[in-house]
Amino acid sequence: MSLASTVQKMTRSLPAPVVQLGESILGDKCYAVLVRDVSFLSPPYPAALAPCAKLALSKIIGIGIVFASSIIKLPQIAKLVSSSSAAGVSITGTALEAASYLGMLAYAVGAGFPFSTYGEQAFLWIQDVAVLLLLLVYSGRSALAVGVIPIVLATAYYLVLSVPGPSLAFRATLQAVTIPLNLASKIPQIITIFNNKSTGQLSAVSVFAYMGGSVARVFTTLQEVDDQIVLAGVVLGALLNGVLVLQMVLYWGATPAADKDKKQK
Repeated sequence: MSLASTVQKMTRSLPAPVVQLGESILGDKCYAVLVRDVSFLSPPYPAALAPCAKLALSKIIGIGIVFASSIIKLPQIAKLVSSSSAAGVSITGTALEAASYLGMLAYAVGAGFPFSTYGEQAFLWIQDVAVLLLLLVYSGRSALAVGVIPIVLATAYYLVLSVPGPSLAFRATLQAVTIPLNLASKIPQIITIFNNKSTGQLSAVSVFAYMGGSVARVFTTLQEVDDQIVLAGVVLGALLNGVLVLQMVLYWGATPAADKDKKQK
């Protein structure tokens, strides 16, 4: 018995819940090609093998991005807590970034995109809100931090979880707005680093992880989401994250300009 026949015997007898999960992720056609028939193990290969393989790769990358995003900002949060300082991290940039993620999340949910293509936006939004609250507290604005919480939660509930919620047209407008918003969210941070000639409390782990995830998200968007607005947004995000990575490399370990001036005096 050939390897393909042996494997097929196992894949065609998988429990129904496993089959249903596989079909929900890959679709009936690609599940049959890649899992049930394991077509890649023996020629002649079906015409659907190549596109299904790309889809499977996209799903794997997408799920990986979603998982990684659930912890990607923890180094940044830990760095802020350990230093009890907001130095080098832009409050404005963080707030705008959180708003952009919320807008993208609202559109993706409303449009019914696969979770693997946008799931990280929920985790990144939650972590951005946590970072924002810490920045407000460590910059002496604790009262503002407390007042922001109910407003943020109510807005998120309405845009993402409420039924029926905003119309798809309104959500699409939010998605379009996230493009300049994403630009605006990164520019204050880029300017802060440039002026300080230092990355301050900005986490290198988070910045580099962000860059890798944003590039991977461009690939998954091309494979699974036929939406030019979404594609434009993720491409812009990747470019801006690239600028932050470059600054991280240039100013690695540098002393903030303000601290240098104090020492000279």
